[in-house]
Amino acid sequence: MFFFNRKKPDEPTVDVSIHAATPTDDVTPRPNSRITDTRMSATKEMKAAKCPTDELSMKNCVIINRDDFDHGVKHLEIFTTPHQSFIFSTCSSPAMARGSLGFNLMQRKHAQILLNQSLTVKPFKFNTRKQTIGSMVLEVDFLQKKNANPEPYDSDKMAQEFLMQFTDQAFSSNQILAFQFAEKKILAVTVQKIEGAMMLFFHLQSLIGLLTGNSTVVFEKPENSTLNLTGKSKGKSAAHQSIINPDWDFNKMGIGGLDNEFSAIFRRAFASRVFPPDVVEQLGMKHVKGILLFGPPGTGKTLMARQIGKMLNAREPKIVNGPQILDKYVGESEANIRRLFADAEEEEKRCGPHSGLHILIFDEIDAICKARGSVAGNTGVHDTVVNQLLAKIDGVEQLNNILVIGMTNRKDMIDDALLRPREA
Repeated sequence: MFFFNRKKPDEPTVDVSIHAATPTDDVTPRPNSRITDTRMSATKEMKAAKCPTDELSMKNCVIINRDDFDHGVKHLEIFTTPHQSFIFSTCSSPAMARGSLGFNLMQRKHAQILLNQSLTVKPFKFNTRKQTIGSMVLEVDFLQKKNANPEPYDSDKMAQEFLMQFTDQAFSSNQILAFQFAEKKILAVTVQKIEGAMMLFFHLQSLIGLLTGNSTVVFEKPENSTLNLTGKSKGKSAAHQSIINPDWDFNKMGIGGLDNEFSAIFRRAFASRVFPPDVVEQLGMKHVKGILLFGPPGTGKTLMARQIGKMLNAREPKIVNGPQILDKYVGESEANIRRLFADAEEEEKRCGPHSGLHILIFDEIDAICKARGSVAGNTGVHDTVVNQLLAKIDGVEQLNNILVIGMTNRKDMIDDALLRPREA
């Protein structure tokens, strides 16, 4: 491990004495120190300008005119003040005026550079044995919030694409850049953490490093972001909440003699929801979205449904009497069903797999879910209500954050599509 003090750009090049860190040395990086290697001494005064094209602005490089520098210059140290500098990789273009450097908007924001600002510039060379990036954590979100959508972004493929686009480029902590992945919306990327391959043993965080093909890239999304990250190359998610309310006391449920029924409900309906969403996704598990409680009157169906709603660490249950769904106006019965699922749909789009559980309890569900074609009349309202309920529970745009609990003493009247007899 080597340290040396930063020297100002106008100081002559001198040999700097170094020493190897020993177990008794203080290896904590000092604020004004940088782990670095050979610097080239040629300095220039240049002007800041915009990137000549939109395509070049996506390369995360400072655009230079090749006539301003030697052919071997791949990185520049740019001094914005006598005591503050930033390292950028370079890309040449004949469209860049001589004596100017092309910065995109994010680079200017990160380094606090103004257009036409005078900058002191000198070539920079990485020591590839000591300053390569071992791992890097990136926070990603949509560049434009209005373009947000629930489309999944495969973090494994994103990591491969990121390395293909930006290998052999310089990255520093808190750097921001734009990232175009496949044909999807452009993402805004912020470098959260950089660890050098030679520094992992000391658990130190380097300020700057060179990205290589062997670097590990991990993606995280900010809190409340609608970006849907999938795959294994994503960071740790927020702490997973237990499906069971931690303050719940089973001795106070007030239900006796139904141990077998409760055991079956937990085993079949809640087992998949005990695990974090990332584990469920990797295992390919599917949540149970509905429970039907049936039996003669007075056997505790309604009481069980109420207690399940209170016991779970979920959103406030919505309790609906079946006949209340029906309406005399055409289309209103189906609209009532859609309104019940509106909150769950909104949260599913916003939070994805981390959405809270929404519970809908239908008492006397046989009033609205009779077998289709069994009711005489030309309105067909019962059939369309069943269709709407099926579409919300397990349609094309299905929801994974809902649990529908139905209660009836006439199971024989319920439509087979809701009972799913072959999946029982």
